[in-house]
Amino acid sequence: MKSEPQDIEFVTLGSFSPRDAEKLLERFEEAAISFRLRERKPDPQPGPTAGVDISVESARAADAARIHAELFGDGLPNYESSFFRDHHNV
Repeated sequence: MKSEPQDIEFVTLGSFSPRDAEKLLERFEEAAISFRLRERKPDPQPGPTAGVDISVESARAADAARIHAELFGDGLPNYESSFFRDHHNV
């Protein structure tokens, strides 16, 4: 991933399996969408990656959501996604 300016704001897209994250990140790179990721390891660490938390640049969040929908359907992987800050499932 190319480095991005420090002033870019990021929003959480969600948590993904390593395989799904790879598909998404490839498409984000093609679309020039800046992203950050954090690998999650199972307890106890070390071990294989259990999941990947992905954030995308806030200015391109709609584009990232569209790419996600093209790959996996229209539902994001968790209800805490910052794309839906004002809408909480109870």
